[in-house]
Amino acid sequence: MASARDEELWQQASPLVLSSAAATQSLAALVAQAAVRLLRGPQHSPQRRSKTDSPPGLVILLEGNLGSGKTTFVQGLGQGLGIPEPIDSPTFVLAQEYHTGRIPLFHCDLYRLESASGGAESSALDDLGLEELWSQAGITAIEWPQYLPYWPATYLWLCLEAHPQAEGSRLLYAKGKGSQLAHLWQQVLSQFTQQDPQENGILFSS
Repeated sequence: MASARDEELWQQASPLVLSSAAATQSLAALVAQAAVRLLRGPQHSPQRRSKTDSPPGLVILLEGNLGSGKTTFVQGLGQGLGIPEPIDSPTFVLAQEYHTGRIPLFHCDLYRLESASGGAESSALDDLGLEELWSQAGITAIEWPQYLPYWPATYLWLCLEAHPQAEGSRLLYAKGKGSQLAHLWQQVLSQFTQQDPQENGILFSS
């Protein structure tokens, strides 16, 4: 595995159209299932990892306005992992942890940091223990990642927007850092669209 310093940035050339909340959850479930295969693979075993490897977990950064479908996407992750509990946005804490699925799911919602003062925001993020979450072999889904002081070494970034011409539909933009996550996203798109993943336009940049 390449070190975190060598990981490539990539992006999807055009947005994916999600016709409904069910489609959003279906896509997310495929992401979760692909993450299980990746994170349970031999390359992620403790014996195969070194200090220079990228983080063992999958970090998904979810951007979008209120009501754009971010929590709906996280609910789909829960479905794909087989988590029986209902998943909603954390209300009184910044993160909820779910350990009843195939791999752990950590759901962070940083929206309330928008109104926090600088000191309070920093303290809340310190208490959250981001690096501790990222170091676990699970999925960390973070809504409103623009309030993070830094991003992990590898990540999948997804932005959801209301479709301007189709009520109830969403446009999903994707980019990320890490060749393994680019491969994971290609697999997911191939399953979701039932077509050649190369047609979905994954572009790499140094």
